[in-house]
Amino acid sequence: MSKVRNGWFYPSLIALAVTAGSVQAQQTQDDELEHIEVNPMQSYRSTATKSSLRPVDSPVSISVIDQNLLQLRQADSVTKALRYTSGVTTESRPTITIFDQFTIRGFTTYQTFYDGLPLLTNNSWNLYPQVDAFATESLEILKGPASSLYGLVPPGGMVNQVAKYPKQEQETLVRATVGSDSLMELAVDSSGALTDSARYRVVALGRTRDGYQDTTETERYTFAPSVTVELGAATELTLSGYYQDDPELIPSTPVSGIGSLYDAPYGKLSADDYTGDGNWNRFSREVLMLGYKLNHQFDDNWSVLQKFRYTDAQALQQNTYHNALAEDNTTLLRSAYLTDEEIDGITVDTQLAGKVMMGNVSHNLLFGVDYQESDSTVAYRDTLGTGTPVLDLSNIDNDLFDTRTLPLDFYQEDHQIDIRQLGFYVQDEMTAGAFTLLLNGRFDQYDSTDEVANVYVGAPYGSLAEIDQDEFSGRVAAMYTFDSGWRAYVNYSESFEPTTGIDAQTGEAFKPTTADQIEAGTKYQSQDGATTFTAAYFVLTKQNVVVNTPDFAQRTQTGEVESKGVELELDTQLTDALSVQANATFLDMAVTDNPLDTAQVGKTPVWVAEETASVWANYFFDDALDGLMLGAGARYVGETQVDKYNSDVVPSYTLIDAVLAYDIPEYDMRLTGSVSNLTDKEYVGACFDSSNCWFGAQRRFEVGVQKRF
Repeated sequence: MSKVRNGWFYPSLIALAVTAGSVQAQQTQDDELEHIEVNPMQSYRSTATKSSLRPVDSPVSISVIDQNLLQLRQADSVTKALRYTSGVTTESRPTITIFDQFTIRGFTTYQTFYDGLPLLTNNSWNLYPQVDAFATESLEILKGPASSLYGLVPPGGMVNQVAKYPKQEQETLVRATVGSDSLMELAVDSSGALTDSARYRVVALGRTRDGYQDTTETERYTFAPSVTVELGAATELTLSGYYQDDPELIPSTPVSGIGSLYDAPYGKLSADDYTGDGNWNRFSREVLMLGYKLNHQFDDNWSVLQKFRYTDAQALQQNTYHNALAEDNTTLLRSAYLTDEEIDGITVDTQLAGKVMMGNVSHNLLFGVDYQESDSTVAYRDTLGTGTPVLDLSNIDNDLFDTRTLPLDFYQEDHQIDIRQLGFYVQDEMTAGAFTLLLNGRFDQYDSTDEVANVYVGAPYGSLAEIDQDEFSGRVAAMYTFDSGWRAYVNYSESFEPTTGIDAQTGEAFKPTTADQIEAGTKYQSQDGATTFTAAYFVLTKQNVVVNTPDFAQRTQTGEVESKGVELELDTQLTDALSVQANATFLDMAVTDNPLDTAQVGKTPVWVAEETASVWANYFFDDALDGLMLGAGARYVGETQVDKYNSDVVPSYTLIDAVLAYDIPEYDMRLTGSVSNLTDKEYVGACFDSSNCWFGAQRRFEVGVQKRF
C-alpha cells in the first residue's frame, strides 16, 4: 500500500472541503417525499441482539454513546469516549496509542468491532487496527459474554463502533483543531445525494501531536468514503472503504515501579520521562479495509442483511523492555526488540431476520452464519540485552542507541499464522404483551496454525502450534416492562476464547477457555425520554484458564477467575438547560482456582479497579449568553493491584475534565474547547508488576472551530 504524503494531504483536505461546500444544493420537500428508503428499523441491527430491539428494551446490559453525546464530551478517541461508562476502565496505559485497551467487568480486551464485524487481528501480537473516533457515528458497549452472537469475544464484553454512512441531506462539516503538545488537526465530513437513488459520504482527517513522554509523537491520516445505492424499493447496497496511515504511534514502553510508585535514590521520575530511545522506539501502522453492506426486504416481515469486509494491514514496532533494575535502583538494563507484522483477511456475516405470529406471541427470528479467515506474518527480533545501552534514570538520555549496531539477530522468530472461524447462530426473540424472552445459541468451528522458525545465537530451530476447537455458546434472557416505564430483566450468557498448547498434567491439547454469567437488572425510561436509569448485578466466571507454576515449567488448564459486581448508570435532563450523566461500578474480582500457583488464589488480577465512578454535566446558556455550552466531568478510579500477588496497590485517582462550545448560528459555526485532567494531576495509571508501570495522562487542552456548509 502506498503511503499518504504529508505534503499533499492537508491541501487535499482543504480542497475537498471547498469543493464539497461549493456544490451544496438545498433539497426541496418534494424531493424528500419522493425518496424511497428501506425500512430503517429493518436495516438497523443492535449490537445486543443483532435485531431492531432497542437497547432499553434488551434484556442485557448495554450502554450507547451516540453522536450527540460524543459531541457534548468532545471525545476524539474511543478510550476518551468510554471514560464515563459504567463497568469500563480505560486509563490503564493512557500514554500509548497503538491500540484501544480497556477492561469490561474486569476482563481486558484490545479488540473492538466496527459496524458489527471484528477488526481483524491474530490475537497474539501488536497489530490491532483502529478506527478513528471521527469516523464513528456511535459506540455500543455490550457487557458480559457475547459469544452466542459473535463467536470469539473476551468474557467481559465488547465495544462496537457504528460507522458513519451516507445521508440524504446535503451537509459538509469542516473541523480545525489546535492544542497542547503541538496538536494540529484538520477533518472533513461530507455527505449528500449523488442521484435520486444514490448518496455518498466522505470522512477525512489529518492529525499530528507530540506524545505525553519525551521524544514520542503521533501522526494519523484517515480517509473513509462510502456510497449507498438503492437497488429498487426494497434493496439497499452500501460500498465502503477505510484507509488509515499512522506513520507515528506510541508503543507500550513502561517505567519501573521504583521511581514512579516508590522513591528512588534520585527521587521520582516525572510523568514525561521516557525509558525508551528517540532513535529507536516507535510504531507505524497502515490499514486498508474495503467492504459492503447489502440489505434486502423480502416483505414486511422478512429481510436479509449481509456485511463483508476485506482487511490488509501492516505494522512495524521498534521498542524496548526492561531486563532488570540494577542494585543501585538507578541503572536500567534494557533489551531492544522489533516486530514486523502483516495481516490479510476477510470477515463476512449473513443474517436472515423474520417475524412470525403464533397466537398472541410475536417471534422475531434470526438465522445467521459468519466466517472469517486471515493469514498473518510476524517477524520478531530481540537483542536479549546484548549490546543494548543501559539507561541512567537519574539523568535520562533518550539519544543513546545506534540502530546500525544493535544485534537484533541475536534472537529471531518468524511466524506464519493462519486462522479460520466459522459460526452458525440462531435467535428467537419472543414478545407477548409486556414480556420479552430471548433465546439464542451459536456453534463455532475454530482452527489455526502458527508455524515458527527460530534462531538463537545462530542456531536454528522451530515449532508448530495448532488449534482445532469447536464450541457451543448460548444465551437466555427475559424482561418484563411495567406501565410506569420500569423494566426488570435476567439473563444467562456464555463465551469462549480459543487456547493453544498442551496440558502438562494430562498431555492433551488445551480446550477453549470459557466463561458464563448470570445477570439481573432493571432499566427505566421516562415517557418523555428525558431520564434513563439502569442497574445490573452480575456474577461472571471464567473457566479453563491456563495457569503456570511460578517458574513457568508447567502449564495446566484448571484455573478459574470470578468477577461479580454492581453497575449503575443515570442519564437525565434535569431542566431544559442542564443534563447530567452519572455512573458507578462496584466490582469484586478474584482468582478462585490456580492449583499450580496457590498464592494467587483469592487475589485480584492486575489492571482491575474494584470501584469506579463518574459524573458529567452539560449546561446550555440562554439570553445574553445564548449559544454557549459548558460541560464538566469528574471520574474516579479506585485502587488497582501492583502485581498478581497483590503485594501492594496502585493508588486511586480522581480526574476532572471540562469542555465548552459556542454556536454562531448565522455562520453555521461552532467554537470548541476542552481540557482533560484539568488539575494536571500526576498519577500512575496501572502496573503489570513492580518492574512495569505506566504513568497516567497529563493535562491536555484543545481549541477548535467547526463550520457547516
